[in-house]
Amino acid sequence: MRAAIKLHLVHLTASLLGVLVFSLPAVGYPYRTSFEAPGFNLGAIEGQDGWTGIGQIQDASPSLVNRGTQSLEISQTSTVSRSFVNGPSSGKVYIDGFYRGPTISTLPSASSLGEGSSILVFHDTQGIVALNGDGVGGGTWVSSGIPVSTSGLQRITICQDYSSKTWELYIDQVLAPGGPFGFKDNSITQFNGIDIETSDSGKGYLDDFSATNAVPEFFDNALFDFSLEWDHETGMNETPLDWDLAPVDDQVDGRDLLELLNRVLGQ
Repeated sequence: MRAAIKLHLVHLTASLLGVLVFSLPAVGYPYRTSFEAPGFNLGAIEGQDGWTGIGQIQDASPSLVNRGTQSLEISQTSTVSRSFVNGPSSGKVYIDGFYRGPTISTLPSASSLGEGSSILVFHDTQGIVALNGDGVGGGTWVSSGIPVSTSGLQRITICQDYSSKTWELYIDQVLAPGGPFGFKDNSITQFNGIDIETSDSGKGYLDDFSATNAVPEFFDNALFDFSLEWDHETGMNETPLDWDLAPVDDQVDGRDLLELLNRVLGQ
């Protein structure tokens, strides 16, 4: 079993568990969640807000949560997945989350991983490793040189470019070397889901997850710092945020400004 995060196009398959999840409803893009109540209840993640797999929402210890009190725990040797509808087929998508997971000792063959766009794994000696895909189902592994955390969550940010079929990896806001990486499969034309798989060496933990076209606040071309949204919003997973719109030619979209004013005025 590999410890991996895989982003892909088609309906999700937890193939290593032999389980198909075609029947589960997909939920709209863009998406953010902090795994907090009232959107999530303590207990099994299966069926909560479109998530599926073997894991649970837990009342987390401080080292296993980014903000709030709850995070998603992925069981050992398991897969948790989420599919989306209305994902873009051009331009960039930013997938962002705070994660800590178990490691593997042997890098898998890329061809054994199934269809995917960006794939990264957590290795016990090589650290966080990205797949530089060749577009036809293969590729080579590139180590970031950054070790896997054993004491807290790491911020993992993936920027996928569906126009160029490339992706970049940021770890704790630092661009990983060797990129941009190629998609494993260029047949993937639209963002449609994520798989998180754990190895037999432990559990995984995820908090403050998002998939949007909003530029993260640590990028040089970000318009606003919305990081405080996590502190002030409740039930964020239930209502997509209207400001998830990428800037165009350094111009602020009027809808961004309108929602920002509404929030300042408390409307």
